[in-house]
Amino acid sequence: MFRFFRQIRQSLLSQNKVSRYLLYALGEIILVVIGILLALQVNNWNETQNLRQVEFKLLQELKTDLEETRADLWSDKIKADEELRHTDSLYQEITINRLNNTPMPISISALFLYQRSALYPKKSAYKSLQAYGINTISNDSLRKNITDFFELHLVRVNDLEKIIKEINEKDYAPYLERVSKPTTTCLECTSLADLFASRSRMSSNLFRIEIPEDELLHLLKKKYMAYSSLRRLYDTTEVKIERLIEIIDAESQNKGS
Repeated sequence: MFRFFRQIRQSLLSQNKVSRYLLYALGEIILVVIGILLALQVNNWNETQNLRQVEFKLLQELKTDLEETRADLWSDKIKADEELRHTDSLYQEITINRLNNTPMPISISALFLYQRSALYPKKSAYKSLQAYGINTISNDSLRKNITDFFELHLVRVNDLEKIIKEINEKDYAPYLERVSKPTTTCLECTSLADLFASRSRMSSNLFRIEIPEDELLHLLKKKYMAYSSLRRLYDTTEVKIERLIEIIDAESQNKGS
């Protein structure tokens, strides 16, 4: 084709048809420009399609991570509820005995000290998204919701869980070591393997406090308040996960169609 155009140019020049040659040259330039624009448009379309496929893949991976995080969250909510019930029952036992003027020793499960809820969110898809660039998500609202969830909300959850961990390690553990003695009601357990063979027996491995003090009531209130806040935050987290999954499903349907 280029040889054909070259022959036309040479023919026009040999015939001294300068005006026709200029008109032909202009037309040739226009054709080249059109060709370049078409090539750029095709290239842009291909890049857009590739980004669309990457975005769709990331959204599917993100949905899977959110579903796994939600499953872990459900178990943490159960643990938080157990801690709230246990804390409240201890507080009631102490205060009722005081009101009845019958102070009695109390026993605290080892689980009460060492068990705590801790959310471990799955973040692999979000890290991949950060590597590609957060703007890979074309939906502005979805992009903001994703960023807020991972960079703000989960940080708040983690911070509150750390506070509860510090309460256990810096408040309860020193207090129990100072005012109580380890004991067990599992008299038939002749080995540690037997003692810790089940959750019920492990719960029998208790700290015994002869005379509950006001300091213990204060620690119970402190722990209950922290766990109440965390439990509400867990509920909010579940709502946010459900909402994100709904938006991702709608966006994925658009990207996949």
